[in-house]
Amino acid sequence: MQYNLKLFMFMIIVATTLRNNMQAEKYQKSNLISLGAHYSSLNSPKDASDSAQNVFTDLGAWFGFTLPDNDKSNDVFGFIGPYLMHYKYGAWLSQSIVNLDLKINSQSIIIGEEKSINSYFDEGKLHLNKKINGLEIDQTLQYISANSVLIHTSILSNTEFIANLHWLGELLIQEAKYEKIDRGFQVILDNGLVIQARFTDPNIDFLFSENRYEGISRTTITIGEQLISNKVIISIFSEDEYMDTEIEFIQSVLNGSVSVLDNNKNRWGRYALSISSNNSSEVSFFAQQSIVAKSLLTLINNWRAPYGELKHDGLFPSYTLPYFRGFWAWDSWKHAVALVNFEPKLAKNQVRAMYDFQNKQGMIADCVFPDTTIENHNWRNTKPPLSAWAVWSIYVKTKDSSFVEELYPQIVKYHEWWYKNRDHDGNGLCEYGSADGTKIAARWESGMDNAVRFDDIKMLKNNEGAWSMNQESVDLNSYLFAEKNYLKNMAAILGKNVDVKKYISEAAYLKKQIQNLMYDPSDGYFYDIKLDDKSFVKVKGPEGWIPLWAGVASQTQGDAVIEKILDPKIFNTKIPFPTLDASHSKFNPEKGYWRGPVWMDQAYFALIGLKQYGYEDEAVNLTFKIFNEIQYPALYENYHPITGQGLNIPHFSWTAAHLYLLYIEILNQD
Repeated sequence: MQYNLKLFMFMIIVATTLRNNMQAEKYQKSNLISLGAHYSSLNSPKDASDSAQNVFTDLGAWFGFTLPDNDKSNDVFGFIGPYLMHYKYGAWLSQSIVNLDLKINSQSIIIGEEKSINSYFDEGKLHLNKKINGLEIDQTLQYISANSVLIHTSILSNTEFIANLHWLGELLIQEAKYEKIDRGFQVILDNGLVIQARFTDPNIDFLFSENRYEGISRTTITIGEQLISNKVIISIFSEDEYMDTEIEFIQSVLNGSVSVLDNNKNRWGRYALSISSNNSSEVSFFAQQSIVAKSLLTLINNWRAPYGELKHDGLFPSYTLPYFRGFWAWDSWKHAVALVNFEPKLAKNQVRAMYDFQNKQGMIADCVFPDTTIENHNWRNTKPPLSAWAVWSIYVKTKDSSFVEELYPQIVKYHEWWYKNRDHDGNGLCEYGSADGTKIAARWESGMDNAVRFDDIKMLKNNEGAWSMNQESVDLNSYLFAEKNYLKNMAAILGKNVDVKKYISEAAYLKKQIQNLMYDPSDGYFYDIKLDDKSFVKVKGPEGWIPLWAGVASQTQGDAVIEKILDPKIFNTKIPFPTLDASHSKFNPEKGYWRGPVWMDQAYFALIGLKQYGYEDEAVNLTFKIFNEIQYPALYENYHPITGQGLNIPHFSWTAAHLYLLYIEILNQD
């Protein structure tokens, strides 16, 4: 994706003015939003299985569109797609399901002409524009629900002539066929998906042949200094029970009784407002705001509505990889903390989506999927306990105590599960582990799959279906310390005074254990410890700065850890916060995954830790360093700490979430 910076800066200036004026009606009427982005164009997919890149979705839709290549679009005037994420492993239904041509005396005016298309993203919509022979043809695409998009076509001419509109499309999925419906067509796929297109023009005659269609408006159109427009709504359904309701909604949109345009504009205006500048200093945030705008767009693009076994809205880690088209536990907690700043309902549902998969013992699945015939839920392990952080963050922003009341018993059950199933020696310090006794699942449970600190682990059985590593992890116990404090806060607002006292006592005890057993004063860093003799696992990684994020380190300990963070030979690399000490012999910044690359969630934890221990200026400087050095426009799963190159999967949600949080919590402070 590339950015139109003029549009972006206009959006920021308007949003900042709105924030300063605090006038809601001015916000609603403002000529806002671009969020500043131009989606990168895409060559038309050659077949249904082509990969999905730079796909735009909104409102939780499981299907997306993108823009045609500006310079290679002579045979296309329509949006590329849809790409179906809920059809098997993902597939392109069509190169362009609604492709437009304009013919005068059977001569094509649009398709085949050498004039390039101007394609861009603005105000939550995709745009196509082509000017040729005194004509200006404009199309926009916007989502009106999780099931439907509205495509609006306008034709403006400075001369008068008679023409016919031709609508064209071709299917890429084998054995798929078009069927005629009132004012349009539908396609029914073998997994039950139904794709429908409805046009406002009642005079279109449709011709179908195998996998192609052509719709011709037999009524001639006179164009002369006037605007001729047509609308088509493309809807995709997965269950018959929702179809009638959606069709009724669609009809109200086509009739003009539902103002989806205003609703869409206001919503994207709210998004822009969330990243407008609070800072009254003369420091320029131009580049940083571009990245945070991209972060917000990445989160929206990975939003998915309930479907199949997923009962609440949530976010994919990334739509680009079939394996990531589900919900992950600790990804979800992190997404929610960012989302509450601009989509609080979605933030709540992201948390609910994972608690839908809490078993009777209290464990939450690692990752869950809509269709288990394609990908099974993973119950071999869970993920680090950050859900209380997410719920408390949502409460701080919304003051919705009913949401806290709803989730509190489930968080307590999950919290207690750790001590019943991951505390091998019963000393109050927990270990990562697995349900099946395998080392790989235990490493997955940590979230840091191949971290060097786990190279020599052994597995110990706790009970039936519960195993632990033979080392107690400092990050896990710091997360549990933070969770006790969040549970204490929740108990206080719910009037559960006994629980308040319980969690205060437990947190104090755990704090002493972490400070006394997991900190090595000889070199000033926190480490995992072996179960048998409590010796340190002497590998410096992000786990050692999590106590600062959790607030469990003493000031002296925090100062010592921060000294390592600021050391260019250890963690202060070009992009700071590699996941392994840069001087370590196993440091592998390109292919190491958790053995060198920078992950933005861990960078966030470090920077908040710096801020909490009195190093505000250093936190700001290191945050600027991240924003200035990462290579984008795509936001990647992780980054090379020396070159800034994006690594592994693009369009990654938790990278977007933490860049967004770093901007609003560290950079964008007055």
